[in-house]
Amino acid sequence: MIQTDICIIGAGPAGLAATIGAKAKKVTLVEANTTAGRKLLLTGRGRCNLTHIGSIDEVIRAYKPFDRFVRHCIHEFPPQKLRDFFSHRGLETVADNNGCVFPKTDRSSDVKESLLAELKKNNIKTYYGKKINSVKKCDDLFIIESEKITISAKCLIIATGGVSWPQTGSTGDGYEFAKSLGHNIIEPKPCLIPLVTKEKFCSSLAGIGVQAVQITGKIDGKKISSSGPMIFTHSGVGGPAVLDFSRLIAETLDKTKIRLDISVDFLPDLKNDELDEKLAETFSKSPKQSASTVLSDFLPKALARQICEQNRLTKTIAEQINKKTRKTLVENLKNFPFTILSAEAIEKATVTRGGIDIGQIEAKTMQSKLCPGLFFAGEVINIDGPCGGYNLQFAFAAGALAGKSAVEFLNKIA
Repeated sequence: MIQTDICIIGAGPAGLAATIGAKAKKVTLVEANTTAGRKLLLTGRGRCNLTHIGSIDEVIRAYKPFDRFVRHCIHEFPPQKLRDFFSHRGLETVADNNGCVFPKTDRSSDVKESLLAELKKNNIKTYYGKKINSVKKCDDLFIIESEKITISAKCLIIATGGVSWPQTGSTGDGYEFAKSLGHNIIEPKPCLIPLVTKEKFCSSLAGIGVQAVQITGKIDGKKISSSGPMIFTHSGVGGPAVLDFSRLIAETLDKTKIRLDISVDFLPDLKNDELDEKLAETFSKSPKQSASTVLSDFLPKALARQICEQNRLTKTIAEQINKKTRKTLVENLKNFPFTILSAEAIEKATVTRGGIDIGQIEAKTMQSKLCPGLFFAGEVINIDGPCGGYNLQFAFAAGALAGKSAVEFLNKIA
């Protein structure tokens, strides 16, 4: 039997951060995959969107409705502290125009290697390819069993992720471990996920992206909106704006069938009258051009053709478009209707909504309120944030806090 002070299950960002926070003690890290950070490598399309710039309060507000719970850990380990952590280890970070923070190298593998270097520096004992079968608490010790090893630990940190992207090893094992130790699990739901639409033409535009859109809709009479890039998929729409919108309607998406009418503004930086003026000017400059060709000055060509088709302008040239038709076109560009039927399968979600009930976790330590010496970190907890680095920020902050708190717990009982 392997004896250790702190056992951490899961070598994703939360688990890796926890090992660093717990370095003052003997730490054993166990990972089911044959390598660490498999999901980390895929984030931000391989660029790894680490965090988001802004004041601490602005960042915290982004986590609504979970902002109260994350307040302490984000204050303890805010975005700038995370950036400084990597900077001090030779990995500089940069922020894009949207406030998303990436490693300067644009390689998520560099983030992973920086974290693994810390494991080596701190002599963290790591076991890869060891899927944990059960977790029990016997007297004051946790017994963690796999087919090949058994670990006895004074503290246990569960950082196993949710159920999104199961190909990376996030298969919900942590829920079962927590449940066996008396915890309530909020049913997992898809969050930050592409949406399936009634409109079948989306499949013909699959892969076509729009740099900036604004999506609006209503849930129970309340207007909701999101903005950012959007991309068409074979079954509907995706991209950051859609993923953030899906987070706002996560509870509605949990229903078997939905029909939610939304509106997409393809040119949110232009007011209706400004767009009308620009269209009139562009049409007058190219009177013999097809309407779709002129519209491609504003949108991707394939989307411009589709909008013209929707408005029965496929065979129309610019000089044939009168003021009334132009006004209708403006309205369509600013309020293009879609009907959402469902979300994609939860396995395609970037993040899971649901998991260990935060009412059973102490926000200032990440320790279980039910089982002393047990801590949680990352996506296994019922916490999620919008696109833009917020979910990795929480994973790192919660992991660091859990590791630090586990050390403090051991010092008190020593």
